Amino acid sequence: MNRMKKVFHILLLPTILFLSCSKESDSDENYHVSFTVNGVAKTYTAHTLAHLQDAGGGNLELTILGAANSTSYDDYLGIYINNSPGGGAIQAGQYNDNTPDRIVLTTYENGGSAYEAGHTVAEQGVIYNVPIANHFKVTITELTTNGVARGTFSGDYYKDGDVHSTKISIMNGEFYVKFQ
Repeated sequence: MNRMKKVFHILLLPTILFLSCSKESDSDENYHVSFTVNGVAKTYTAHTLAHLQDAGGGNLELTILGAANSTSYDDYLGIYINNSPGGGAIQAGQYNDNTPDRIVLTTYENGGSAYEAGHTVAEQGVIYNVPIANHFKVTITELTTNGVARGTFSGDYYKDGDVHSTKISIMNGEFYVKFQ
């Protein structure tokens, strides 16, 4: 479990660093990542992006990011989808934390507290017999690698990805971000 969490943080951090030098999102286009955390609205518009990369061996990685600014490491929400072990394209459709042919991970970092949901949290719930009321799901409604990614997301996130820890509910998630 810790291995996948570390992999996600390792993959997300270089994406933020690499793409933070890229042009900020054009506010006229209304690019955003928005959601409610335990009923409180949160919206990122200052730094939003999508990035799709070929990781080799047929593995594709899609990252969706919303952050307070281009250098923010403590106020962001990131979503990561990997086509391993199933292979094939990452395309419009629904991806769940318990989908067997995709790895789906997400982190919400706010003020030094990291909350996680996705594949490893769902596995942990099964191992420790802890029911997860709202499994993480992301639905991609539009995905054009030379354009934008659009969709919705929701689920229960756990502090440090530990199902025995504090839980927050992220609902009404929506993203409309430009590929960088």
